[in-house]
Amino acid sequence: MQKIAFNEIKAEYPDLLVIAGEYSGDEHGATFVRKLKVQCPRYNICAIGGDNLEGTGIDFLFNLVEFSVVGMAEVLRSIQFFSKFLKKTCDWIEKYRPKVVCFIDFPGLNLRIAKELFRRGISCKAGGNVKLYHYISPQIWAWKAKRRFFIAKYIDALGTIFPFEKACYHDTDLDVQFLGHPLLDSPLPVRHSSHGPILLLPGSRKIAVKKIFPIMLNTVNQLKKIGEICELVVLYPDEDILEVLQNIYKKYKNISLSFVRSGSCTISARAALMSSGTMALNCALAGIPSVVVYKASTLTYGLAKLLVKVKFLHIANILLNRESAREFLQFSAKPKLICHALRDCLNDPEVLSQAQKDGEELRRLLSVESQNDVVSWIRDALV
Repeated sequence: MQKIAFNEIKAEYPDLLVIAGEYSGDEHGATFVRKLKVQCPRYNICAIGGDNLEGTGIDFLFNLVEFSVVGMAEVLRSIQFFSKFLKKTCDWIEKYRPKVVCFIDFPGLNLRIAKELFRRGISCKAGGNVKLYHYISPQIWAWKAKRRFFIAKYIDALGTIFPFEKACYHDTDLDVQFLGHPLLDSPLPVRHSSHGPILLLPGSRKIAVKKIFPIMLNTVNQLKKIGEICELVVLYPDEDILEVLQNIYKKYKNISLSFVRSGSCTISARAALMSSGTMALNCALAGIPSVVVYKASTLTYGLAKLLVKVKFLHIANILLNRESAREFLQFSAKPKLICHALRDCLNDPEVLSQAQKDGEELRRLLSVESQNDVVSWIRDALV
């Protein structure tokens, strides 16, 4: 196991520590950190996260995103690492005492760090002087609804990115604010074009990608069998995921495709075949007709079926309360079935029209005024 060693920092007294444990949180954190640096350059900001946060030029302590996992089975195999990381992080916070710690998503680890800081008497709610803010609510509306009381006990303030989430905490004393969705803060990385390629979005976690990408490529083979010949572009988040994708692709030399790193340019797409996640919401906001495919380990999926209380996996479908993008999950994730839904995305004008109307509706639902956004929220906490 890799030794957990934090980088040295320049600031003797850091103002803000941002902690992001997965790729999407790293992206969102980098977005508001850049804006905060422009608005308040005097603040000393540190981060634990990934390449995006490191690229903002702040004091970067450790790349946690490299160790991102998903699902119960995968988490069980990583307990030792995360236990050591938790202690290392809390020791650092106890030593440097930033004014604010902003956790981004990743509640399985971040809330445990919050609990330990409370136990040590470091956090404000334990009588200490370190404010604990949590940006992006755990999905208590899907499962573990009682977790809201745990969050209210250890966290000082929660910022949500979906409008319906604030009501989930109505019976707690937690300060909860809807801050708008971070994807609306900058131009979308994708857009619709009737002459564009099919976009393949297999995800940002290695274990999930290994299960999902072969299904996508087999779906493409089914499209070819019925005469649909389309350009293909695969978006990947980092070099580690690219290596996984290329190793799988070696078995599909009859398919011609291009690999493009997320964020390197704006991609025009005719349709998208995607796993659930941040890029899937990007496609929905851009009005790109899409199909969702997802497959996990049998253990992870079985537990999810028992615990999750929502009708859909894709957040756009949840927000709109209907299947805007068709979903093919686990045992229904069969290439022949997916192929027919994807063909409709390519050829049916009504599917395109509805996708574009849905994109406009999602933008309206996820918007806030600038004085109520995440930068203002963090800036007020640092005063």
